[in-house]
Amino acid sequence: MLAKTNLHHITPHGLRHTHAIMVLESGVDIKYVSTRLGHATVNMTADVYIHITEKYDDRNVDKLDSYLN
Repeated sequence: MLAKTNLHHITPHGLRHTHAIMVLESGVDIKYVSTRLGHATVNMTADVYIHITEKYDDRNVDKLDSYLN
């Protein structure tokens, strides 16, 4: 099927990881994401899923700038 549609193979783990990153980048609280993923601690979620992407970084810099102004 992948060959016919020209889609890339993605594992269930890959889908989970992509979902977690997208939810975090959207601004959802990390505690909610941690609970949604079934992690025992928020630290587990942060260690595995918080990658400083350009979008995530820009939004947080904007938040700090807004606070300081």
